[in-house]
Amino acid sequence: MSADINSALDDIREVNLSYLMLAQRLLRENHAAGMFRLGIGSDVADIILGLSPAQLVKLASSNALVCGFRLDDYSLLSSLTQGVLGGVLQQAHSTILLSQQVAVPAV
Repeated sequence: MSADINSALDDIREVNLSYLMLAQRLLRENHAAGMFRLGIGSDVADIILGLSPAQLVKLASSNALVCGFRLDDYSLLSSLTQGVLGGVLQQAHSTILLSQQVAVPAV
């Protein structure tokens, strides 16, 4: 069981590091679009942008996910899984639903 737990924790750390690196890249390329895609506010975006590589690795080493799962809304999830709209229209509908979610402020 211990090997399974360690493997899961390693996976969490890897996801954290990948997410934080992606977040920094998105925010550097286009700050406003990055905040939208990540579902974060400007305070959190500024903190993420200000992280040094050492701080990034330290934060990623947490045993908990640092990113949030945004697909916890029934209408959004059902629109993605039912395929009623299809193609570009379905993607646009999902983007509209995601944009209506409130960004979580920094604590």
